[in-house]
Amino acid sequence: MDEYKINPNELFAIKIILLAQDGEYEYLQKFAKIFPLRTILESLQSNGIILKSWKLPKEGSKLDVEDIPFNQNFLKKFYRSAFEMGEELFYTYPQSAIIQGTVYNLRSVSKRFDSLEQAFQRYAKNIKNNPELHQQIIDDIKWGIETQYNGFTTLDRFIIDRGYESLHAIRLGEGSNLNLEATQLI
Repeated sequence: MDEYKINPNELFAIKIILLAQDGEYEYLQKFAKIFPLRTILESLQSNGIILKSWKLPKEGSKLDVEDIPFNQNFLKKFYRSAFEMGEELFYTYPQSAIIQGTVYNLRSVSKRFDSLEQAFQRYAKNIKNNPELHQQIIDDIKWGIETQYNGFTTLDRFIIDRGYESLHAIRLGEGSNLNLEATQLI
């Protein structure tokens, strides 16, 4: 925010526009009812976050969010936080487990992602780049490791299936019928 001289509403608008570009339009529609979207887009453009070559549609015309071109340098910096959160997730997540005498690599992402970076971006998108939620997930994983929680899957499934939600519910005591001794983390 400091580097690009934007306020919290503009940062929130950026996140919502990126979500809309991924097909989640309802947040942008709600946002536009509360905040002056046109003014925010003009500000983002003047701050170099949205390319200056882009023409904002005339008032009353339809806005196609897929056409909003973001400055690639800004996006790299914006997603760098996603990489850092994903990397912390990767190194905190249990490396492997022994299940019925067989060793399984739990940090695997190759079945669902082409790269670690792609997995990290999906993770950040799933948690909406929320650092507080990320910290909660890290704390939950550490708790799971300490208590020998047996529900850890491969990392790609943990991200795709939002396994962190189940882990958190179990940590809060909302899980039942758990056998924490069936799996041994190594």
